[in-house]
Amino acid sequence: MFRPVRLFSLGCVLALLAVALPSLGGGATQVARDSEAFAPGAQVAAANWSEMPNLTAASAPVGSDAVDNAVSCVNADFCMAVGAPANLTLPPFAEVWNGTAWAEVPLPAANGQTGDKVQLAGVFCVTMQFCLAVGNVVSSQTEAPLIEQWNGSSWSVTQSSGPDGTRLEDVSCVTVNFCMAAGATGLTTTSTYVEQWNGSTWAATTLPDPGTTTDAFALGISCTTPTFCMLDGGAGTSQSGGAYAASWDGTAWTPITVTNTINDVILQSVSCVGVGLCMADGTGGQNGNHAIVDSWNGATGWTQETVPPLTTQAKLFGISCISSTSCTAVGEYVASGTPATLVFTWNGLAWSQPTNTPDAAGSPLTYFTDVACIANWSCVAVGLFEDASGDLLPFDASAPIARNGYRFVAADGGVFGYGAPFYGSLGGTHVNAPIVGMATVPSGDGYYLVAADGGVFGYGSAQFFGSMGGTHLNRPIVGMAVTPDGGGYWLVASDGGVFAFGDAPFYGSMGGQPLNKPIVGIASTPNGNGYYEVASDGGIFTFPTQSGPPFEGSIGGTSLNKPIVGIAVNAAGQYYLVASDGGVFAFPTTNGAPFYGSTGALKLVKPVVGMTAVSGGYYLAGSDGGVFSFPTSNGPPFLGSMGGQRLAEPIVGISN
Repeated sequence: MFRPVRLFSLGCVLALLAVALPSLGGGATQVARDSEAFAPGAQVAAANWSEMPNLTAASAPVGSDAVDNAVSCVNADFCMAVGAPANLTLPPFAEVWNGTAWAEVPLPAANGQTGDKVQLAGVFCVTMQFCLAVGNVVSSQTEAPLIEQWNGSSWSVTQSSGPDGTRLEDVSCVTVNFCMAAGATGLTTTSTYVEQWNGSTWAATTLPDPGTTTDAFALGISCTTPTFCMLDGGAGTSQSGGAYAASWDGTAWTPITVTNTINDVILQSVSCVGVGLCMADGTGGQNGNHAIVDSWNGATGWTQETVPPLTTQAKLFGISCISSTSCTAVGEYVASGTPATLVFTWNGLAWSQPTNTPDAAGSPLTYFTDVACIANWSCVAVGLFEDASGDLLPFDASAPIARNGYRFVAADGGVFGYGAPFYGSLGGTHVNAPIVGMATVPSGDGYYLVAADGGVFGYGSAQFFGSMGGTHLNRPIVGMAVTPDGGGYWLVASDGGVFAFGDAPFYGSMGGQPLNKPIVGIASTPNGNGYYEVASDGGIFTFPTQSGPPFEGSIGGTSLNKPIVGIAVNAAGQYYLVASDGGVFAFPTTNGAPFYGSTGALKLVKPVVGMTAVSGGYYLAGSDGGVFSFPTSNGPPFLGSMGGQRLAEPIVGISN
């Protein structure tokens, strides 16, 4: 049987985004730009990896050799890692990161059978109150799938639809009402198995035979919308095999051919953001000792990437991308006969290997099994090491990847950057209509300006996909949001009409519907599966209305001192509203977006015009270019402002 034999079942998290090439367009006068403004790697994981504090042999479960197989992060204050003890007769293992330290989380017994071997292989968290972990239970009679659900305080076992002989390796969610879990079923000959979660129950999906193989299995899966998922793994005969992949279109799975230059490739993990590009990593060669990275662009199929050559054995188990110019792959390589941590990073042009990846001091082995990266915060890699007593313990490390600084845009298109690269502006150029906002691409190496007539102007890596410039509009454009892969964007008008370009799906709008107050902004969810419109009275409208982003609350119908002027969504998908007096409203109000402070009780020189959320806080911007950073202590740094300086036109937006 062609199937990887591993001590620990390995899960993965990968986010992957479409490449955004420099270009420009719009309804106003177009401005030539220097194509060299593109700055690859604006958010690539830094080389300065450092070990995270974790359990010691004294604090770990006695005799369990508890180690981490997979990790998923929601924000800087919440990651969940799951794994398995070497002694599989003990319960599986989970630990949570609270922003400062890891702590073990109790897990319920699976099936309650003495002698069962239990492990968790994959985990995905949608919010701090909803995670799913998958694995399997092996008893003396058979093998059964295992799914557990986190509710914000505890784990519970959820009934899988998988038959006996099924094991689950990975899980991916779009919302709390749409998830896919993947693995394999069969005790002798295996076939790929996937089941779908609808918010209350699991149901099996049907996958076609991958071809002339006798075995097939999935090790990784990633979903970006209910109509797009990608899974990967391996397929082959008992003598040879190769990588396996399949895509989901909302109704059915379709196998996709994966071609590599070496044989016996097994893809361990995959993730996609948007629908135009996915990346996967794994191992290849007869002994599985070659590190492999494959990419998929939605058009020409899968392509093998060039990774740094290593003279020793190397394997990759997990990969995570936050943009087309920022990916991190992790695994192990053998250095002087000792397994050591391996990290590759992608900057949009090439893969490289950081030189200072940490290993456990004095340990005969250390390696990573998975990685999760959060934009504007950090990459977290999890794995294991062996201590002096021979116990296997969790080993975790992180590397900062935060974008630097913030930028303002004025009504004349002038851009002012503080701690953030400047790629160009419309300042001093004639425009047909005033600029009303800006949005930064996910990679941080480009940004868009949008005018009231719907003209769109891209700088750096921000690619032009179309605009409403020159088109009759019922109401002026008031804002825009960029898709997570940088391959498209949405514009919103004051009547709530939404215009989608590039790979941005149209999920619905308030256009043509009665509104109490005009729409003043739009923000997309972190995974691009929907967006929010906000009105000046604080009313919130979520799209799509079915299986879309959750409505977490609003201040519609509430008396406000000043009108709402903007909305910002954090990495966890929670949202903030800001009023022109700088009052900030965080949703959901319970266990939701942290409230870090506001200027609501302060006298302002000029009104607040917008806000942007960053890891651990947010910035507010005034029309005079003044900046307010929250929290005021140990929050995002104040790097400068235009407050007190003469401006040709007022500031109308801020973006980080």
